[in-house]
Amino acid sequence: MSKAEEYAAFLDPIHLFRGIDEDGLFAFAECLREVSFEEDAVIFEEGEKVEKFYLIYKGKVNVTRKGKGQKSAVFTRGDYLGEEALLSRKRRVASSTQVEAKSDVVLLELPASCFDEIPKAITYMLENLKISVISRRLIAEKHFDWVHENEVIYFLVRKHPILFWRRTFFPFFFAIIGVTSFLYWSLNTRALDSYWTFGILAMVVSFFWTIWIWADWRNDYYIVTNQRVIWLEKVIGIYDSRQEANLDEVLSVSTNTDAITQSIFNYGKVTVRIMVGGIELDYTPHPHQAKYLIEELQQRTKIAEKQQTKEQIKQAIIEKLKNPNPAATKKRKPPPKKKTWREMLFPKKKRYTLKQRYEQGDDIIYRKHWIVLLRLFGIPAVVSLFFLLFFFNQLYLIWAKSSEALSLSLVALMGLATLISIGSAFYQYVDWSNDIFKVSKDKIFDIDRKPLAAERSRSAPIENIESLEYKRSGFFSIFFNYGTVYIRIGADNFEFEDVRDPASVQQDINRRYVEHLHKKKESDAKKERSQMIDWLVAYYQGADEFQTLEKKIQAEEEERLENENQEE
Repeated sequence: MSKAEEYAAFLDPIHLFRGIDEDGLFAFAECLREVSFEEDAVIFEEGEKVEKFYLIYKGKVNVTRKGKGQKSAVFTRGDYLGEEALLSRKRRVASSTQVEAKSDVVLLELPASCFDEIPKAITYMLENLKISVISRRLIAEKHFDWVHENEVIYFLVRKHPILFWRRTFFPFFFAIIGVTSFLYWSLNTRALDSYWTFGILAMVVSFFWTIWIWADWRNDYYIVTNQRVIWLEKVIGIYDSRQEANLDEVLSVSTNTDAITQSIFNYGKVTVRIMVGGIELDYTPHPHQAKYLIEELQQRTKIAEKQQTKEQIKQAIIEKLKNPNPAATKKRKPPPKKKTWREMLFPKKKRYTLKQRYEQGDDIIYRKHWIVLLRLFGIPAVVSLFFLLFFFNQLYLIWAKSSEALSLSLVALMGLATLISIGSAFYQYVDWSNDIFKVSKDKIFDIDRKPLAAERSRSAPIENIESLEYKRSGFFSIFFNYGTVYIRIGADNFEFEDVRDPASVQQDINRRYVEHLHKKKESDAKKERSQMIDWLVAYYQGADEFQTLEKKIQAEEEERLENENQEE
C-alpha cells in the first residue's frame, strides 16, 4: 500500500472530508507530509505565528486554552490543529491556545501550496472547518461542571437563529400594535389617554418578552463529546434539563432537512437512536456535519473498545501462565463501624419530605411533580388555614369577652371543621408521598399506597424494556418541565406520570438498562475469554508433549512405509 492510499484511508472517516469525492480525497492525501514531535515538545506556542494545518496521525497532544470554557483537552488520531489560522489566512494561532505533544506524535501537514492545486476540495473542506471553528470558540467561552476529566467537547452549538426569529413574531406583532396605538394618541388630539397607556405598555411588554426569548434561546445547547451526545435545555428560573446518550449506546444517526427553509438556511433535525429511545436535536445548524462527527466519534469508541479487549485478553493470558491453577480465595468483609451512644439513641434518618427525586442505596425513586401536590393539597391547605385563623380569632374574642364572639358550640364545630380540613390536606400529602416510581439495578416499579389502604405494586425486569419515550403536554407541563415517561415491556405498559424533568427520568432508566446489558455482556464475554484462555494455556503447556507425539506418529508412519517396501 502506498503512502497516498494509506493517508486516503485515514482521511475518509474524518468528518471534515466527508462528502469529498475520491479524486479530491486522494489529492489531499498526496499533498500531506509527515512531521514528527517528541513527547513534551511544543507544537504551537501561545501567540506564535503558524503557517500549517495539521492532522494528528499518531499519538496524542494536549491543547491548553484560556477562557471560561474547557481549559484543557487531549486530542488524538483524527483530530486537527491550526484551523483558525488556515481559515483566516492570518498566520497566527489564537493567542489563548498552546499545543504540546503528550506522547511521541506524528502529524500530517497540509502545505499552503495545496490551496492552488486542489481548490475545489479545499473549498469544501474549509466550509466544514468553519463549523468546527465556531464550535471551538464557544467551547472556549462556556463552562459545564458535569463534563468529565477525560472528556473532550468537539461540537457545541445553540439552536439555529431562525428559531429565535420565529419566536419573536408575536412580540413583534404586539409591539406594532403598541406603536400604532401610541401614534394614534400622538396624532389625534381627541384620543383617550388609554391609547397612550396601552401603547407604552405593549411596547414595554414586547421588549421584555423578546429579551426573555433571546435569553431562553441562548441557554439551549447541543453538545457532542468523545463520550456522549447531549441536549442541554434550560428555562431561566424554572428548570434545567440534560438529555444524553453515550456513544457506545448509539444504534443509528439520521438527519431530516425536508423543508425548503431547512435546506436554504442549512438547519434540520438530527435523530440519535439508542437501544430504548433516542434524542432528537431539532433546529441543529449544519445537521449533516453533526451527523458525520457523531459517526466518526462512535467509530473511534468502537476501535478503543476493541483495543481494550485485546489488552484484557493479553493480561489475562499472562496472569494465567504465571498462575495456571489459582487457589480459590474469599475476601473478608470489613467489620461494621461501631456506633456511639448518641447515634444509637438518636439515629440519623434521611428525610425526603418534598423531594421529587432521591436515591436510596442503588434505587432511584421518583415522586410526581410538586404541581400535582399543589393541585391536590392546595385547596384543603387554604381551607385549613382559613378555618384555623378564624378558630383562633374566635378563641381570642371569647378570652377577651367580646360581644362579637360566637357561641362555644359554634366555635367547637369550627374547631372540628379545622381538624377535618387539616386531616384532608395531610391525607393528600401522604397520598402524593406514597405514590412513587422506582428504578433499581434490574427492575422498574410502580408503587401506589393509599393512606389506610393496601399497597398496589407492579414491577418488571429492566432488561425486557422494548421502548422508552416521554411526553410533555400543555403549557404548564412545558413551562414547569414535567410529564409522563412511557415504558413498554411486552404486552404490559408502565407510565411514570407527571414526573419532574421526564427527559432525565428517561435517561436514568436508559442508563440502568444499558448498565444491566453491559454487565451481562461483560459476564458472558468473560466466560468466553476464560474458556479460550484455558484452551490456549493448555495448548501452550502441552506443546512439547504434542511435538513428541507428532514425532512418534511420524516415526511409526515411516517404519510402516519401510516395512511395506521390504515386503515388496
